[in-house]
Amino acid sequence: MSDSLDFGPTPDKTGGAHIAIAVKDGTKVLQSDLKRAAENSGFKRVQTSANILQTIDKRAQVVIRFESLCAWVPTLVVPGGQGRRSSLMSCVGTPREEGAAKPQAPKERQILFNVTGEVNPGEVLALMGPSGGGKTSLLTLLGGRSTARLEGNVTFNGARMSKPLKRKLGYVMQDDLLFAELTVYETLYFAALLRLPRSWSRADKLARVDLVIEGLGLERCRDTIIGSHMMRGVSGGERKRVSIGHELLINPSMLLLDEPTSGLDSTTALRLMHTLRSLASGGRTIVTSIHQPSSRLYHQMDKLMLLAQGHLMYYGDAQCVAVWFKMLGQPCPFGTNIADHILDLANGDVATRSGGSVASGLSGMGHGGGGAVRRRGAAAMTTGVDDMADDGRMDDRALGGGDDAAAACPSRMEDSAEEIHRQLIEAYEKRTIGRGRGGIRASELQDEMAEDVAAPGGGGRGASSLPSGDGARGGIVDVDLQKLASSADAEDKWGAPWVQQVRYLAVRSIKTRRFQSLSVQKTAQLLVVAVLGGLFWWQIGVRLDSTQAVLDVGGLLFFVELFMGFSTLFAALFTFPLEFQMLVKERQSGMYRLSAYYLARTASDLPMDCFLPSLFVWIIYWMAGLRIDAGAFFAHWASVLLIVLTSQSVGLLIGATVINPQNGQTIATIFMLATMLVGGYYVRGMPVWIAWLKYVSFIYWGWNLLLKIEFRHRPYDCGLVAGAAAGAKNCSVKQADIFDINVDAPVTKEVCILIAMLIFLRLVIYYALKHKTTFKGHK
Repeated sequence: MSDSLDFGPTPDKTGGAHIAIAVKDGTKVLQSDLKRAAENSGFKRVQTSANILQTIDKRAQVVIRFESLCAWVPTLVVPGGQGRRSSLMSCVGTPREEGAAKPQAPKERQILFNVTGEVNPGEVLALMGPSGGGKTSLLTLLGGRSTARLEGNVTFNGARMSKPLKRKLGYVMQDDLLFAELTVYETLYFAALLRLPRSWSRADKLARVDLVIEGLGLERCRDTIIGSHMMRGVSGGERKRVSIGHELLINPSMLLLDEPTSGLDSTTALRLMHTLRSLASGGRTIVTSIHQPSSRLYHQMDKLMLLAQGHLMYYGDAQCVAVWFKMLGQPCPFGTNIADHILDLANGDVATRSGGSVASGLSGMGHGGGGAVRRRGAAAMTTGVDDMADDGRMDDRALGGGDDAAAACPSRMEDSAEEIHRQLIEAYEKRTIGRGRGGIRASELQDEMAEDVAAPGGGGRGASSLPSGDGARGGIVDVDLQKLASSADAEDKWGAPWVQQVRYLAVRSIKTRRFQSLSVQKTAQLLVVAVLGGLFWWQIGVRLDSTQAVLDVGGLLFFVELFMGFSTLFAALFTFPLEFQMLVKERQSGMYRLSAYYLARTASDLPMDCFLPSLFVWIIYWMAGLRIDAGAFFAHWASVLLIVLTSQSVGLLIGATVINPQNGQTIATIFMLATMLVGGYYVRGMPVWIAWLKYVSFIYWGWNLLLKIEFRHRPYDCGLVAGAAAGAKNCSVKQADIFDINVDAPVTKEVCILIAMLIFLRLVIYYALKHKTTFKGHK
């Protein structure tokens, strides 16, 4: 009994609206499977109604080719799962036999093995495979963002990646890197102002933003913040579409996406794939990794690349993969999604049936029996199912030629799952069909099975207008590359002028801090500490009637400096680590200059970083009864702000050089304790060999500055001054020799040193960021 399966409307030249494929007992001659695959690779897919950007001009279309790609990454753990320290301890604790060779851990681990492929304009290449299979590694290599050591060639229209071409590339990371505090519109608004050509008017850029929002269906969440795990925002699907829209603003010729459907439900994932199909139909080259697609989503793919442990297990037309693995003795079970089936195969979950079917398939595809395939395969097509095995696989006569296959597997022993998994990889590597850059095609499989069967016209929808051969396409595209490169070079490198970059980034930075700059918790903390300090030192500076009163005022000044320095340093410590990944992403996309970002970031922080310390000074200065003089008050206020900015610079420098916040906190704590102890308040008379540390401590210079402002020419009771002349009435704090410095000396030296420290630290921060965010990939 046969069942009829309808595969939908197909461009059938005979005029039929549908093609019925009969299946008997789960088996069918291979010609029908190939015919179905060839037809499915050309049937019309569902399209989105949105018109997403304009069609890519043919001169700007890009063909991505990669040949024999091999990649290595450093090995951080020695084989066996032990870290280097554990391995060292085990070696120390276990005596090694005399003369035994010391085991050497490999310094590198290979993650990609001879990966070859091609993606043409209008095509969607899907990368599939288990976790750790090499999908993300391949995407980062194609996007020019990998630091792995590379062998092989990656070309774009026949040339290597260049900066002009990189600006035509859209790269969507697996983790959505977006500012949680910005709304959907603000995210795309600032991206458009920074990335779109400066020759465009502001109205044109805003129109592009509206077009992307409409095309991606983001109208409902237009004014909703992106959100995070701490703030409620848009949904996961909307967040992913915002990430894609961020790249679509530049109307890229190439679009690379790393698992864009992860975490989405099947319907949302299908809509997203429809969007990608619509984008590809406009002449874009799209490569995406897909994690566990549904059957409907799978049929939106033009090409499929199946990776297993860095090896290619299949590459070619997505609709031919079932036929390919059926030829190798791993047919898709009835009722199973083909995507789930091939992921099981890539994971090593293979059917371990006896018969050596993979070896027979290899033999049938030209490794010892290619001629027999064509002769006997054609005979099988005319004789029906008499020559088929009961389990749905072609017997050895149909695949490899009877006696040859039997001789190859004389024992007929059941292979292990690992062995079959290895054979499936070798089957692709040793194939005789699909050796071109386009991989395995349905027409080639048909020609392999029967020479008298004509290949159906048209491949994937994206490539239907292009010849199926590899060489027919290359010459024209290579010529177009020169036009594309020259036109890209003629464009401005940066989307906005430097001054406008600073302006847009400063406004964006202010908006991203709107939920934290004036937080109730931070303001309440400062007010409480200021009031408590004012109460503890209540009016202590009004009358300096004793040495202890002078020392108490000095203690207050030291407390003000320490509290503001500590709080500012540790707040600045997390500035760059929290934005580091975003900074690297935007820098690699060429959104702005690093100098513009750095200046905008520091300038936008300056008002709020100065307001809270000013509020602290206004409260504690008058409560403690410090010097009642306008010049002294404003000098004290300015000095505290100078100390705050210098301390902030130290925190920014530590955060820029040590991205790990925990390590940064450790370094900052040690630094602050060391500078505090050599500041001159706690320890006096330090040994000469370590006393020099105080000269690199901004705490030391800051406290000296505050002391001079407070006690410079300050009247003091002569009766408390040792050695004062009898009857003297005009004495000063300096004569009492309470502090180790001359408090009557000018403040020029302290001010100049603190300003020099501030400028030096800010310059070092810039070059540290430049070093950290500069791409260091292997050339």
